[in-house]
Amino acid sequence: MRLLAISTSTPRGSAAVLDASGILGISTYADLEGHAERIFLAVDEALAAAGVTRGELTAFACDVGPGSFTGVRVGVAAAKGMALGRGAPLAGAGSLESMAFAAFASGAAGPDDLVVVALDAKKNELFLGGYDAALTPVLAPCHVPIGEAASVVLRAAVKAGGTLRVVGEVAASVEGLAPLVLRGAAFDLPDAAAVGRVALGRIELGSGDPERVEPVYVRPPDARPMAT
Repeated sequence: MRLLAISTSTPRGSAAVLDASGILGISTYADLEGHAERIFLAVDEALAAAGVTRGELTAFACDVGPGSFTGVRVGVAAAKGMALGRGAPLAGAGSLESMAFAAFASGAAGPDDLVVVALDAKKNELFLGGYDAALTPVLAPCHVPIGEAASVVLRAAVKAGGTLRVVGEVAASVEGLAPLVLRGAAFDLPDAAAVGRVALGRIELGSGDPERVEPVYVRPPDARPMAT
């Protein structure tokens, strides 16, 4: 299986081509407002780095959020379009769980640790989610005021047990979390390589209906339909 994964939920956009042996090619850029214009260029660059043509792709994956509302929508729509056009499976992976996966896969977090992931949710809030090594949620994805983040994380850690690790570049500046933060390029922000590895396992287990992949916003969007 040759899978193309994309991530557009944060300022770090990326595309990666991978198979069961690992990552074959990857392209990364930084442009929160330009995902619609840049993600397909990143796809072409990742394919070129992997030496793989579009016709050789047999599966797709995307970051379903939470994160930037526009970014998540762009990524899910792009991945669905490619998968439906190829008649190929598509699986989604959450931004928070893919970052936790990267922390465990890199060895930064140990098998008995609890990894809590933080992402900037704007409006002085954070998206938080906590996972064990099997990616079982021990803190369901949520959004909390930054001032309450440390207490929410610590309560989850006490309830779940295990050594607490916190990842996500934004967490390094949060009072009460900074001493617990692990830093690393692979898990500071979501990345297509981790999204792809999580999704690959799901497709191998039989998931992959493109119609079932939907954005996970966690917080309602700011824009609301006008009342009639």
